[in-house]
Amino acid sequence: MKLISSNKKLVRTLSRLIGSHSEATFAVAWASSGNSVFELIQEHSSRITRAVIGTHFYQTHPDVLDAFQGKANARFVLQPSGVFHPKIYLFRSEDQWEALIGSANLTSGALCINSEAMLLIGGAGNDSTSVRDEIVSLIARYWEMAKPIKKSEAAAYREVWSRKQPALRRLAGQYGSSNTEKPLTASSVMSMAWDRYFNAVKADQHHGFENRCELLAAVACAFAKHRTFASMPLPLRKTIAGLPNVHESRWGWFGSMRGAGYYHQAVNENNKHLSKALDEIPLRGTVTRSEYEKYIAEFLNAFPNGRHGVGIASRLLALKRPDQFVCLDSKNQRGLCRDFGIVQSGMNYDRYWGEIIERITDAPWWNSMRPKNAKEAAVWDGRAAMLDAIFYEE
Repeated sequence: MKLISSNKKLVRTLSRLIGSHSEATFAVAWASSGNSVFELIQEHSSRITRAVIGTHFYQTHPDVLDAFQGKANARFVLQPSGVFHPKIYLFRSEDQWEALIGSANLTSGALCINSEAMLLIGGAGNDSTSVRDEIVSLIARYWEMAKPIKKSEAAAYREVWSRKQPALRRLAGQYGSSNTEKPLTASSVMSMAWDRYFNAVKADQHHGFENRCELLAAVACAFAKHRTFASMPLPLRKTIAGLPNVHESRWGWFGSMRGAGYYHQAVNENNKHLSKALDEIPLRGTVTRSEYEKYIAEFLNAFPNGRHGVGIASRLLALKRPDQFVCLDSKNQRGLCRDFGIVQSGMNYDRYWGEIIERITDAPWWNSMRPKNAKEAAVWDGRAAMLDAIFYEE
């Protein structure tokens, strides 16, 4: 009897067992491809008599279903009552049997990074032992409750699995494409309930939250009144764009774009691509990633010679939809990135959505009900853009 508690030892042990025994059966809650143990199982698939794999929470990779699709020696528990959660591996030869029982699934996480504990037991091959026979009987019961996977079922599972992945990664604290995992609870601002968030915004010492709300309300009226950004008067376009103008003294609030020369020219000349880009962003409802990507694609058309950036793009987004977007600029980026636990340098359009906007839309304060109090409701209507009031640094 041995206790196996390290990933490397677990991989070595499973690899030895698969390679040295003539028969293998196992039942696991989840499995994933792309690791050496799964590749070894596929290589010695003729030795597997029964493989039972669960799919609850869409944690099993669809490649696993494809690999065993149409195979008589594998079944899946697709819709369990409760959670199908065993981790049992049994290996037998003429002269010996060995079993691994514990916490490790047949996943890359369990084999490479998770903290797992497995107990290795065994005995002579011709001995009938109660433990071995109970394991055989248990896997047989799991086998009866599972079923073979059809090609259509594997395809349907893959489609749903793909849609679930962003949410699953976010639950694990994985936002965007970076390898950094930081749950919302590790952020002082992202973990706030509405009351705390409102008080943090209200404590704005630089501009005053009521003046911020007035500016956002005026811009909201402009978008409601004018059919497009291009149809607005130049001073109003400059206010929304974060550029100096005589119409509005607060043009630089929520991110000044004074130094963006080519952008300034594009706004002055009423570049059609800026207006078309903003047309991709609806005035109501949650903005989807697809809508955001269409916005970025059209926005880039306004800058054939470059000189664009996340600051400019997010300024326009934050003023049209302050409930979902924040302008990320030089005055708030340091504090925001530090609190979010993300790298400040190298920010791009993909990272802005994945690492910032997805975090924001998971925050408790963002998902709170709209308050009845008028002042709180005004902040709630611009709650994402109001992050600038918390992280702004002179």
